[in-house]
Amino acid sequence: MAGTVLGPRGTVDAADSAALSAAFYRGGAVHVRGAIGAASIASLHDAADGLFRSWTASAAAGRLPAALEVPLRRRFIPLASIPMLEGRVDSLVHPSFRELAQRYLGKEPVPAPDSHLRSIVVDRPDAHLPYHQDQTIVGCRLLNVWIPLDACGGASPGLEVIWDSWQQQLDPAPEPGAAFPVERARLDPEMISKLYGEAARWMPHFEPGDAMVFSGATIHRTHVNAGMSGQRMSVEIRLL
Repeated sequence: MAGTVLGPRGTVDAADSAALSAAFYRGGAVHVRGAIGAASIASLHDAADGLFRSWTASAAAGRLPAALEVPLRRRFIPLASIPMLEGRVDSLVHPSFRELAQRYLGKEPVPAPDSHLRSIVVDRPDAHLPYHQDQTIVGCRLLNVWIPLDACGGASPGLEVIWDSWQQQLDPAPEPGAAFPVERARLDPEMISKLYGEAARWMPHFEPGDAMVFSGATIHRTHVNAGMSGQRMSVEIRLL
């Protein structure tokens, strides 16, 4: 049903732009159903899976280009590297997301060059993202569009956001030796718990083609626990 709201947080249909905007401005994040069609999701999933398999085989044979070593280890693919999306990243941005981005950013949004696809595997904790704010990494105001290619949040790793955490930018607390931007932007979980409380943690169940649209200042991390199995792939588009 379009515009359905669950409790104080929003779950809306992509076509209902008014409900989407209202839910977003309540807490800096909105769970959107039906953002991308099933055929596009399946094609993108197959393309990414094929790339990961190819990279893994090349690495096993000692032929993986040096430029792909970190993407394979960290399980991500720049969207510009996926042939079916070359020059077409905008095709994954629903018109209602663009409308929200125009209002929130105050200008015509463009996808950041570092928008990418990520694969999260339960037994690869080195690739699980800590609490962070994307604005700390990017250095400017942005709107994040996160689109899972698999059902997730229940049996498979999902996404956790901290509700109504977008009103302030916090100082990072990186672990010693942090090598990657998201690790250097890490926020301390104990601090987050004290500031916002357990009730602020929001971990929806997603279907392929859903989305979470959230502010670049909204605190978020990979949602994973010991009861989960398998993997999920997701697209992360930063609109600047």
